[in-house]
Order: sequence, then structure tokens, then C-alpha cells
Amino acid sequence: MRFDGIRQMPVLELGISQLYLSEEKLARVRTWLSPDTIARCQPLPVHDFGNGRYTLTDGHTRAFAAFSMGILELPVLYDEDEIIIKEPGPTLYREDIRWCERFSLCTVADLSQRILSAVDYEKRWIERCERSFHLLTKTTEQERTAFQKLGRGFFLYGASPDLKILYFEDAQGILWTYSQGIFAKETEC
Repeated sequence: MRFDGIRQMPVLELGISQLYLSEEKLARVRTWLSPDTIARCQPLPVHDFGNGRYTLTDGHTRAFAAFSMGILELPVLYDEDEIIIKEPGPTLYREDIRWCERFSLCTVADLSQRILSAVDYEKRWIERCERSFHLLTKTTEQERTAFQKLGRGFFLYGASPDLKILYFEDAQGILWTYSQGIFAKETEC
């Protein structure tokens, strides 16, 4: 569903690829974003990752801030940056979309209760993405399937760079580590 140029799209028709927002970043965006300034902003990048939906690849904070101000349409541009279209980009984004689906997060409106402090955002989102990168780029699908079987009832989402630690999450969103045959609840930051 590629398109050329800039389009205006309803914000609630855009998919998301992020589980959390940074409270600090949101506060900064809210200092300059308004219905008057939105037209002068760079369009938000979107991409169809094969599910027939335009998904934000960046700009979740701006989209959420705009929506919370009552701005219901945003300018978007089809994202064809190499980081998006060349591996491992599509694989990583599809995993992010899968995470969102797992938590029933469909649009930026669903992120209203998922705004974190800078410290928690770093731990819960940035670190999660790094762990996912290690898992998805250093293992095969067969290896990931075998790892997932270690944590029945848990959701495998990442690994350490050396693959000695696997990271899981339970249905309540509690993070767990698996190392040397032992599961342990991850300590909070």
C-alpha cells in the first residue's frame, strides 16, 4: 500500500510500533505543538509491514500529543528509509507490532496509560528494543521456537548480546530472566 507524497490521515487509522511513551519527551513536544504548528511539522513516517495498515515508524510522541489536543488528522509520508525496508528492519518492526497486538495496543490513543518517566522508559522500552535486536539478529526462528518452549506461559522478547540470558515477560507485563536453567524475576529500576 505504498503511496507517494504527503497525505493527511486520521490519527486513529495509523498503527503503532511502540509500547510506551516518554513523559519527558511528551512534555517537550507539548511546549511547541499546537493545531497551528502541526501543518509546519515534518510529516510522520508510516509503512505497511504486510498487514495492510499504515504503521508509524517514528513520531509516536508527536502523534499522541496531537491526538490529545484534538488534532484528528496528521500529515504522513510513506517511509522507505533503508533502516525500515532492509533487514533486520522489517523483522524488528513486525516484532514491535506483535508486541502492541499482544497488549491490545492499536493506536496512539491506547498509549495514554503507558507514559513512563525517563528512567522507566529507558528500561522498559529502549532496553527492550536492544534485547529484541540481539534475539532477532543472532538466532534463527528455530532457535527462538526452542527458547520459547523454555518459558511456557511466558513471552520471549529478547536476549543478551552473548545469548547467555534470555528475557521473557508474563501476561501481567512482569519481566523475567532465564539463565543457566533458572528463571528469575527481573529487578525494577
